[in-house]
Amino acid sequence: MALTEGLIVFPIMVLAISLCVEFGYMMYQWNLAAKAMQLGVRKLVVSEPATPDFNTVFAFDDTQSGQLIDADASVQSTCGAGTGIACDAAMMTRLISGNLTGGQRWPGLANYFPGITAGQIRIIYELSGLGYQGRPGGPVVTVRMEIGRDAIDFPVIGRLLESIGIAFPPFTVTATSEDLRSCPGPCS
Repeated sequence: MALTEGLIVFPIMVLAISLCVEFGYMMYQWNLAAKAMQLGVRKLVVSEPATPDFNTVFAFDDTQSGQLIDADASVQSTCGAGTGIACDAAMMTRLISGNLTGGQRWPGLANYFPGITAGQIRIIYELSGLGYQGRPGGPVVTVRMEIGRDAIDFPVIGRLLESIGIAFPPFTVTATSEDLRSCPGPCS
């Protein structure tokens, strides 16, 4: 009788323990991704834009100089995963690997979330409605950085949830830009 009860309870206990371990692993990876993304978007809001068409998308009409900018989320400059537009390679290298040599020392995304690659990141700049036309530091935009589900690996829980039709959305972090430049003083 005890053997029968053990045979019934044992698989249930193994499943419960493995789900607890998997959930802990999922939360660990989620936390690593969150820290990396916070660092990455912070670097993006104070650096030169990573998208190649930024200056074209956010070009200002000199005749409207000094007027407030209207918010328009449809005005976007995007690059990276799933867009077909490559981000600035030098910027992505600095974003991923950081700069741990020289005068300015700061870690990259890979220091917090090992294994992340530039191909898993999407960067979106969109018109925030803050600032004014002709602002010397450039437009004030909303900067959004996303990594896809494939960057965060949930071996058991991920497959289980996908099998019942629940998909993980991209992991997204958003911040409002500052001067969008990385050089001290006026950029040449």
